[in-house]
Amino acid sequence: MKRFLALAGGAALALASSAAIATPVELPWARVTYISGGWTAPHVRVQTTAAFSNPAACSMTDGYIVEASLQGAQLFSSMLLTAFSTGREVQLVVDGCILERPRVIGVTLRTS
Repeated sequence: MKRFLALAGGAALALASSAAIATPVELPWARVTYISGGWTAPHVRVQTTAAFSNPAACSMTDGYIVEASLQGAQLFSSMLLTAFSTGREVQLVVDGCILERPRVIGVTLRTS
């Protein structure tokens, strides 16, 4: 039993350590060219005018995902829709993968 707990504790530490190593990446400023909503969950997929960036080597390269369960998902979606409809630039921050695409964890909207 002690050996099992030690192995489980080591696995938990390894998982926690790998999450701590992940580094969010700020993408270049760009205009939003595409927005779509999820089929079975309110995820948002977005594409921009910037060259696609995939720092976590996600398997799908057709856009970035705003995960529906992310605390800022509604805010990010509103900002992206505003940027899309007004032609303003955004800067996305991505970290890891969700639905096999880079996961958006931050959005900044530029005024001009």
